[in-house]
Amino acid sequence: MPAPPKPELPAFGAELAVIALGGAIGASLRFAISLAIRAADLPLTLAAGSVNLIGSFLLGLMIGHLDSARAHRLLRPFLTLGVFGSFTTFSALALDNRTIALEAGEIWAASHLAGSIAMGLAAFVLGNSISERSRERSRA
Repeated sequence: MPAPPKPELPAFGAELAVIALGGAIGASLRFAISLAIRAADLPLTLAAGSVNLIGSFLLGLMIGHLDSARAHRLLRPFLTLGVFGSFTTFSALALDNRTIALEAGEIWAASHLAGSIAMGLAAFVLGNSISERSRERSRA
């Protein structure tokens, strides 16, 4: 079986640029939300949980549009790998969870991790369901 074709250099360069731009936006948004929640003297679990739920929901909501023919070819890598990839990263979740373990204890950290995974998946499914229904209505 022949190897898949390599992406053309201009397309690869454009994808890399939009992923980098999206990554800067997503990481900055995550940091800003964490700072705002800390400044309001709210628990770190709220910052980490909020970011992960918002990102999962919005990614689920957007995925239907990103799969449509109307979406620009660079929008998917910009949002999925760039913005949402840096906004809701597993490494950031792991770091947040370590901080929670140190500040609030391992039980809170384990609960936060399990809850983040379950609620993140639920938020994605909810967002994706909304997107799918919206697409079905627009076809009718």
